[in-house]
Amino acid sequence: VKSSATAFFLSLYLNTKSRINMDVFVMIRRQKLTLFLDGKESTTVHELKKMIEGITKVPTQNQRLIFDATALDDENQTLSEYGISGSELSTPPPLPEVFSKVDEDKKDNANVAS
Repeated sequence: VKSSATAFFLSLYLNTKSRINMDVFVMIRRQKLTLFLDGKESTTVHELKKMIEGITKVPTQNQRLIFDATALDDENQTLSEYGISGSELSTPPPLPEVFSKVDEDKKDNANVAS
């Protein structure tokens, strides 16, 4: 039986300025789509799915969230209850460089700002 759920893969980043109920920045990828959301360690899976639904129009019941090869199936659990905490999170990757060809001998590049 094939599932009709849309899988979204999460990358989470910590805002180290807040020590209580830490801010979590979520990068969500699916095929060519990349979303950036922010929440708290106390954000539930359902709340995160509602944020995704607001942008992608994919209903929460048709979403499947996966972090570090683990499906976040219990919508009532918080990110911290899934073990996603400040000590588990990585720092954001460096910004990609964008190159645009100006002419045959000269290239212009710039960092993408966040």
